[in-house]
Amino acid sequence: MRIAYFLDVPDGLGGAGNLLLQQAGLMSELYDVIVVIPTDDNGNSNQEYEKRCCELNVAHIGMKFYTSYNFFKIDYSEAMESVPFIEEFAKKENIAFFHSVQLNVAVEYVSRKLRIPHLMNIYQLQKNEFNLCPADIYAQYHMCDSKMYSELWQGQLNIKSRCIRPVAIRDEMKSKAICQLKQIKILMMGNVCKRKNQLTAIRAIEQCVLSHKLALHIAGNISNCYGERCISYVEEHGLKEYIHFHGFVSDIVPLLEECDCLLCASTEESFPSSMVEALTYDMTIISTPVAGVPELFVEKYNSFICGDFTVEGIRDSVLECIQYYKNGKIADIHKNAKRTWEECFSRKTVRRQIDQYYKEILRNKHFKSLDVFRVIGNETEQMESQLRGIDVEGETWIYHRGMYYAYLRKKLYGGQAYIWGAGKRGRLALSVFEKLFPDVSIAAFIDTNREGIYCKVPIIKPEEVPIANGNYYCISFAENREAAIYYLEDRGLELYEQIWCMP
Repeated sequence: MRIAYFLDVPDGLGGAGNLLLQQAGLMSELYDVIVVIPTDDNGNSNQEYEKRCCELNVAHIGMKFYTSYNFFKIDYSEAMESVPFIEEFAKKENIAFFHSVQLNVAVEYVSRKLRIPHLMNIYQLQKNEFNLCPADIYAQYHMCDSKMYSELWQGQLNIKSRCIRPVAIRDEMKSKAICQLKQIKILMMGNVCKRKNQLTAIRAIEQCVLSHKLALHIAGNISNCYGERCISYVEEHGLKEYIHFHGFVSDIVPLLEECDCLLCASTEESFPSSMVEALTYDMTIISTPVAGVPELFVEKYNSFICGDFTVEGIRDSVLECIQYYKNGKIADIHKNAKRTWEECFSRKTVRRQIDQYYKEILRNKHFKSLDVFRVIGNETEQMESQLRGIDVEGETWIYHRGMYYAYLRKKLYGGQAYIWGAGKRGRLALSVFEKLFPDVSIAAFIDTNREGIYCKVPIIKPEEVPIANGNYYCISFAENREAAIYYLEDRGLELYEQIWCMP
């Protein structure tokens, strides 16, 4: 059987795409495998993925196609442009099974048309985000790395989902000498961003280094505003001796071999694959109780699980871990962790679980109708046609919202709306309302720093906003959007009911 694995992004490296690539390498031991790497607008494919395909010795090609990690950002029109290429590829290569990652509606379309089973790896979403996916355009078969999100997707979309944990990067664990250490080296992996919570971890380590010899190594892309905040904090607090930023690291093995502990401070994950990589190299796991982590990792049994996501919670777990190193109890933690690795993450275990799921899907092939794509296509085309009348000032991404706005047309009607952000994007959101939702009146812009009138609409402060379930509150900016959502949620409003992301 020939299986095509569709990755996620044309540049960079994320945990989701890397995990699918590891699964492709694992299953190439049983099947004929080809990996499809997305290309950018210039036809260049992801160099990091290409390199890793060569290391895994799996066949790969480049192709332009589109995926999304949430319903809000699905670019339906662009996704469907790749359908002819995926269909031609599937026929030419005699593909019998699709395995993709994130939301890949183009592969799902070809799956239904050519009657090729399609399994999609999926990850964390908040329950209310499923309000944005009323159309049945998603894969019938899903695979997730945590029971929590597997059950959520299965219940919300009425699909078949299976929890299979991330696969280890080695056939065997590589043991370390567990003893009292002169300095404990702690590693954090993953893009430096708010949900990975590195700044909180840095502040926690700061409270530990005064009394213990520690070093925190942070490996992950740091080229963003949050990363700059982390670097500034380290510099301003004189922590450069203890906190080391490595940026994106293609070959993480040397750091896995060098460091003693993995620290996962995430506030939002499905199941951190970095924990499996770390465990494979016999590292001690310290983690927040994020999503699927407590399903397998137990405080002071095979890991150290923080009581919460705060500086104090992370600090206390780090200090507890240090104490276990000093009194020798850390050996028991590692013995139990090895058992967890063998039962849940070993290549033999995961290969068997995935193969069983593949065979189950092939035995019970179920394909949904193509009709829903025609309906969504017509609605999206109508929305995009109306949006072309808006002066977007180069913000062409606005046209990618056709499917999202088609859904909003069914939700936003009558009443008043408040647009948070009296800037360029706020003005664009106002134009969208005037074109697509003419029966909704814009009561005011919300802005912390500006006053007066903007686009003939008054500007008010956040604390002046009248709260009512019948109103709409639309956040026009991207940076710090979460803070605005939390502010409104604290006042009894609900995301994707009264709170919307616009434009």
